[in-house]
Amino acid sequence: MIYLTSDIHGCFKEFKRMLEYIHFGEGDFLYIIGDAVDRGDEPIAVLKYIMDHPNMELLLGNHELGFLWNVYKNTSDLTDEQVHSFWISHGGKETYEQYNELPEEEKAEIVDYLRRCPKYKIIGKNILVHAGISTDHIQYDSLEDLMRQQEDFRMFWEQKKFYGKPLDLDDPEVRVFFGHTFSLIIREDRGEPLDSTEIWKDKNRIGLDCGYSFGGKMVIYCLDTDYAYYLTSSGQFYSKLEKN
Repeated sequence: MIYLTSDIHGCFKEFKRMLEYIHFGEGDFLYIIGDAVDRGDEPIAVLKYIMDHPNMELLLGNHELGFLWNVYKNTSDLTDEQVHSFWISHGGKETYEQYNELPEEEKAEIVDYLRRCPKYKIIGKNILVHAGISTDHIQYDSLEDLMRQQEDFRMFWEQKKFYGKPLDLDDPEVRVFFGHTFSLIIREDRGEPLDSTEIWKDKNRIGLDCGYSFGGKMVIYCLDTDYAYYLTSSGQFYSKLEKN
């Protein structure tokens, strides 16, 4: 089975409990659509666990990008001091402290791993990207062609400009799976009822950030069956079919 999740944010124990709940095994594959680090208690443990499993792949999120800006090379438009202050104030403190406790060899391995993480993934007619995409004023012959034309800001940081209006895709069967924005915030921004912290979805977008680190839920989505598996902040597991 192919599974998707996002925004684990250092919640290592809960992440492992979720893997046990879905009976994740060697024949399965998990894509983490960014933001494995920061906010939670064990961000480096989450990262090393993913690195140690060949049937898991991490896509870059804005928090991994912030990590690299701070410990490797600052390629942003901000000064080093501004980048560090922003990262620490947005949950990077634990990541930074735990990273600095590692031997130099392990630090180098983590940086090398993150530098090689892809910005997006295409699986059949499914696009996996951390924050969002745009099709405005873009002509494309394939999904790969579409994604090659995306700006980094859209893929790592975009919010309401992505989910706040319909996404016009040539093929109605294409779906975009993303994280980055807590599903409750998406509902609020769109003027929808604030009655759920489950995934947000419309006809071609599925938002997987259910805000576990903010009291919401952790979710793993099975791409083969369209079942979503949830862990609530009170420790309860449940699953439901999410196909439109």
